[in-house]
Amino acid sequence: MMGGSVRQRYPSIMFDASSAKPAREEPQGHAADRLRGVQLTSILKTTPVMMFGNVMNAIIILGMSSGEAFSPWALIWLLGLSYIVLVSIRAWSRFQRRAPLVSASSRATAHAVRSAFILGAWWGLAILTFYPSSDGDAKSVIAVIAMGMICGGGFALSALKRALQAFIIPLFVGSVVALGISQGTNDYFLLALLLGFTFIVYRASCARGELLQENLEGHQKLAEQSSIIELLLREFEEGTSDWIWQTGHDGQLVRGGDRFSQIFGRGTDRLIPNGDQTFAGQGLDLSPIAQPMLERTPFRETIIEIPSPQGAAWIAMTGKPIFGHDGAFTGYRGVASDITATTHAERRIAYLAHHDSLTGLANRSWFAEEIDRICASPPPQGPTSSLLYLDLDNFKLINDRNGHLTGDQLLRQVAARLLRIVEPGDMVARIGGDEFAIVAHSAPDTASADSLATAILACFATPFSLGAELANVGCSVGIAFPGLDGANPDDLLRNADLALYEAKAAGKNTFCFFESEMAQRLRDRHRLEYDLRCAVERNELVLNYQPIVDSRTRQTLGFEALVRWEHPLHGRVQPDHFIPLAEQTGAICGIGAWVLREACRNAASWGDHLTVAVNVSVDQFRHGTIMTDVEDALASSGLAADRLELEITESLFIDDPEAVVTVLHRLRSLGVRIALDDFGTGYSSLSYLRKFPFDKLKIDRSFVNAIKDDRIAHGILETILALGRVLDLSVTAEGVEDAEQIDILTRMTCNQFQGYYFSRPMEAADLGAYLLRDFCATAETSRASCVALATT
Repeated sequence: MMGGSVRQRYPSIMFDASSAKPAREEPQGHAADRLRGVQLTSILKTTPVMMFGNVMNAIIILGMSSGEAFSPWALIWLLGLSYIVLVSIRAWSRFQRRAPLVSASSRATAHAVRSAFILGAWWGLAILTFYPSSDGDAKSVIAVIAMGMICGGGFALSALKRALQAFIIPLFVGSVVALGISQGTNDYFLLALLLGFTFIVYRASCARGELLQENLEGHQKLAEQSSIIELLLREFEEGTSDWIWQTGHDGQLVRGGDRFSQIFGRGTDRLIPNGDQTFAGQGLDLSPIAQPMLERTPFRETIIEIPSPQGAAWIAMTGKPIFGHDGAFTGYRGVASDITATTHAERRIAYLAHHDSLTGLANRSWFAEEIDRICASPPPQGPTSSLLYLDLDNFKLINDRNGHLTGDQLLRQVAARLLRIVEPGDMVARIGGDEFAIVAHSAPDTASADSLATAILACFATPFSLGAELANVGCSVGIAFPGLDGANPDDLLRNADLALYEAKAAGKNTFCFFESEMAQRLRDRHRLEYDLRCAVERNELVLNYQPIVDSRTRQTLGFEALVRWEHPLHGRVQPDHFIPLAEQTGAICGIGAWVLREACRNAASWGDHLTVAVNVSVDQFRHGTIMTDVEDALASSGLAADRLELEITESLFIDDPEAVVTVLHRLRSLGVRIALDDFGTGYSSLSYLRKFPFDKLKIDRSFVNAIKDDRIAHGILETILALGRVLDLSVTAEGVEDAEQIDILTRMTCNQFQGYYFSRPMEAADLGAYLLRDFCATAETSRASCVALATT
């Protein structure tokens, strides 16, 4: 109906039917441009019908007005109408050949409005020309044609309100004028009918145009929302391991195929399984989802494993079938998740639940499960396996000296050697720290277990390579048999541990089988531990004193306090038996505090020239109680601080020498004297002798015992005495038992002696008699004076 230039626009996002994603992007037009495009498209679609109506109406009018048919005015009008029809048909033809009009310029709509006005005015002029000169029947036909043209124009141009007005107004005005000037009764009736009909058509056409515009805006909003949702989905899928997939009814993927390709590492175009339940022959197993998809039923969180040269991957798929309004199956839609990382983590957790993370051996939990299984159903014919408990010898020394990384390296090498020794069906477990256990199904009897333990000890004979150095590490093994040495897991493990303890007590680097006597010894030990904790409260501990003698004058300078335990059942328990037990159980701090208080209390009643030496434990320093113990003992007894001498051993400096030296300086500030006991048998580092000025060195009895026959021991003693002179330290020789030893030590200028030659350790009640004898033996007095003193 109308021509003019219109520009074509393309939508900003066009969807590819095969992948449901944007195919390309074009510049977006304004909303008004898109509305004008729709309006012009609506008008152009009705152009052929409208032009056909124009031609038919023209023929009817010219036929009814036969007298005017070939008048010049009629000919001119007909030619003009023909031109309008040809231009409109041409515009419609161009519209048909081109892509759909997506948008149009305001110039195109202005041209359409002008074209509508021209056509309406041309028909208004025809009505005004032909109606007055026609007879009654012809007038009625022309009036009907006028109203029909108004109705047809309203229908065709309702999409563009301005074009509708431009067409109807001149046609309506021409018709009203033509009916008005005729002044016939029928003319007035037709005029009233025309007025009412035009009003109705105009209002209906405007409403139709508004509805069209609202529909367009609704479609536009839906398109924008769909675009936003699509963009959000794309961002979501790119940023997470989840994505949406969809297939057609034939199983072809229409969405999500690129993500499947990324996971699978190869093309995947078909999701519904073929007869061999694989992805289009790609060898990917679809059996977990095959049956539901073939039956067109939903499935949820179904896991599919994907093998690849880079390692297995896993995806979890959820999907449900899609059916159209008619109930026809249209495909599947769902969500897929790449759960490879999660699956690896779960498998790692499951692995670590039963394996040691450092060595890869079975851990304590898995080992306990195996022991529970063995003990739950013991075979009637006897043990079918043996349990070997292993503990490394000297591991702590290497770990402390070289660091935990080196210690971990050593543990891994130990695990590797043990795995090479045992049979495939045996379990090697790391219980914790440097403790290992073997459940040896291949060694169910004593002979085979003996052979296995011997092989284990032999494998430790070869040094371990720890970077730039070699480390010699031994191993102690305790062996027990399930059922025979324990009917339940607790008894079995305890007895194997007892056998291990026995192996360590036997000198380490050996193995022991469990024996029932070990359990009795353990019970005795536990009872002794309990009694030892109560010994102080029950007043079962007593102090003996052994004199320390000046090497030149043979005068007693003081006494060393030695603790003894008078057990109500076992009698006197020697220190070398219960002191290590006290150190292991933590009771040594309480015993050490009691010894300090009791020794200071007794010494306060002696002469002011006599000192008391007390051995203090490493634990008293480690737990920070030594200062409080000494201060309390001095305060409660009233003993002068310079009469108290604390004897410490070289092992005190192993863990934290700087902290120990600090505490020793604090003790020295009180006036207490410090002696280094058992010098030469322990840590033997001279650096702490420079950092802290000791008052005395005490030579261990092992050197004194060997002084007569051992040239090396003789040389060591000379060196220690020379060191004492250089450092201005008093040197005491322990364990002096005969005159020959005294003679040698005197020639070496040893300062003080202590040993059985002078006196065995004695109780506090016997010290008075000893001091009296000592005084009489050393003082230049008469026998009568001594007798008088004794009587006094």
